[in-house]
Amino acid sequence: MRARVAVLGMLVVVGGVAGVAIAQQPVPTVTVNATPTAVSVAVPGPLPAGPTRFDFVRPSGSKDLSVYVALLVPGVSVEQLAQTLARDERTNRESSIGLVSIQASVSLSGAATHRAVTFNVKPGLTYVVLAEQDVERGPAPRAFTTFTSSGSANGATAPAPAATIRMQALRFKGAAVLPRNGVVRVLNQDGVPHFALAFPLRKGTTTAQLGRAVRGSERAFGRIVAGAPYWVQTVISGGDTSNDQELRFPKAGRYGLVCFINEHQELGMYRVVSVR
Repeated sequence: MRARVAVLGMLVVVGGVAGVAIAQQPVPTVTVNATPTAVSVAVPGPLPAGPTRFDFVRPSGSKDLSVYVALLVPGVSVEQLAQTLARDERTNRESSIGLVSIQASVSLSGAATHRAVTFNVKPGLTYVVLAEQDVERGPAPRAFTTFTSSGSANGATAPAPAATIRMQALRFKGAAVLPRNGVVRVLNQDGVPHFALAFPLRKGTTTAQLGRAVRGSERAFGRIVAGAPYWVQTVISGGDTSNDQELRFPKAGRYGLVCFINEHQELGMYRVVSVR
């Protein structure tokens, strides 16, 4: 009897360990090579569903660009999106954003040659990966490709982030302290797209001063900013959409998070956070 109990105990322990191992499969990484004229996703076939880390890479010395992973809005075809992107590039418009739901996005600028983001790939769908050169004015060169997801799951569990930013009711909520180097989950719970651009602030800048500055002139805004901004999150669509951003702020300190889409800053979408 004792031997039988011992054997059963060992089976429970082994089974428990096996269960933990299955539940803690590492998140797979997919490499995406991107330029404003070409983008490719390094997957041999349909991608299993589940949390997946996308490592976006651009050649050293190439132009600054943003990369988006999106789902087509129901009823929109890849051909329609391609035609609209071409028209937008000619006319310097952004009508194509209404044809997709952006699930994750990153900015590759300055000396950065890669940046990674993790999000939950849904089963049995076609995803669009769009690379767009960052330009202040004039047409923005763009390139895109697609990949599909399979009906099977990858069994991965995404690690808990160091902090979470929630975009809700045209406000930045959640963590007031962000890691200088670490993973931050950005969750858009509104029904409209948002982004989060972080401006380093001069010492002593208050939330009220940030609010007046973002509603005022560029000159007033310049008086409270202490350096170049850092992209925490480029555009992400609404509807409980989230991605885990691997952030590397250039320095610690206090930053002002601002969303300028459709003048959201005028409606109160700004917040002071600390980076440590």
